[in-house]
Amino acid sequence: MTCRNFITGQDHAVYDAARLHMKSHAHVVPPDEALINETLDCDSFLTSRHYFMNALPETADFPVAFSILFHKNTEQVERLLRSIYRPQNVYCIHVDAKSPPGVYAAMHALAKCFNNVFISSRAERIVYAGFSRLQADINCMKDLVEHKTRWTYLINLAALSFPLQTPEEMVKILRIYNGSNDIEGIYGQRVLRHRFELEWIEHLDTNSVNKTGQKNPAPPDNIDIVRGSAYGVFSRAFVQFVLKDSKALNLLEWSRHTFSPDEHYWATLHHLYTNPHLQTPGGYSGPPNDKPWLAVYVKWGLPSNCKGRFVRGICIFGVEDLPDLVVRRELFANKFYIDHQPLALTCLEAWIKHKTVCPTHFDSQYYSHLPFVKKYDPLL
Repeated sequence: MTCRNFITGQDHAVYDAARLHMKSHAHVVPPDEALINETLDCDSFLTSRHYFMNALPETADFPVAFSILFHKNTEQVERLLRSIYRPQNVYCIHVDAKSPPGVYAAMHALAKCFNNVFISSRAERIVYAGFSRLQADINCMKDLVEHKTRWTYLINLAALSFPLQTPEEMVKILRIYNGSNDIEGIYGQRVLRHRFELEWIEHLDTNSVNKTGQKNPAPPDNIDIVRGSAYGVFSRAFVQFVLKDSKALNLLEWSRHTFSPDEHYWATLHHLYTNPHLQTPGGYSGPPNDKPWLAVYVKWGLPSNCKGRFVRGICIFGVEDLPDLVVRRELFANKFYIDHQPLALTCLEAWIKHKTVCPTHFDSQYYSHLPFVKKYDPLL
């Protein structure tokens, strides 16, 4: 069995052998203490984990900011960081305030080995679908804007995601974006209006978000809500707009009593088709539903579309998903479980490393012809 066999998908018998192998050789997730001990000697750690510590000439002048939110499994977060790490970039890691002390200790031990990786200055106790999830991203945004690195774009990530493009390919894409954001937009019947027309309250004691039975006031400043993803590609100007613009701040405050505000906040600010009065930097003026979204690839839909494991409507990718993943145009894929078909993550990691060392043809024309790039107005 080789990763090449999994990626090409030419021999389906190899997948049966892979499943038997993974079943009989279950992946054991190392304890947090393992990462703490390994990072006692940072030089040895960086060498043994094969971090790229030298900026390549074509990307050195284009730093990118990343934020990663997580609450457990430091090994998977370290693998994600390693796959996207470059010395010119900057990385904010938000550790859930309810994470065990060992997780905090491991992340601080990891961050001390770098001068461009840090833990968010303010930790939220994150409740799924609650405002705290959005606030955690905002916290990292504030820290990253105040960082000395003059980054050009910010990409926020789930800890269970993994790149489909190398950091160098990402820079090529972001140069083509030229200030436009890449934020999903869903408008019309699929907006799920009950999420914001009704009042929802986050309860930290029960780790839940519940309806109060009351109606929520209308969004401020005559804003029309657009739904989208919690994840996106944000220009620096967009991030500064989020943190300083009065209408953006009003929308953020109003979102406290909505359900899953991270799935409407970025999208609503970005899509000028519905909210032209916001004049959002890098915003998109075309119909939201028509805009391609390249930030993250997620497999929704029927379980039959997922070769790995189907959890709450989302595919947890497995080895048989690799042939599909390696031809995708998105920057990242979500989700992977390190203890579910771990060969999928191992082989994708090996593929990214191979593309880094032996670059393949990059189709810049595809990204140059994206409608949100062509319609981007540099005066905004």
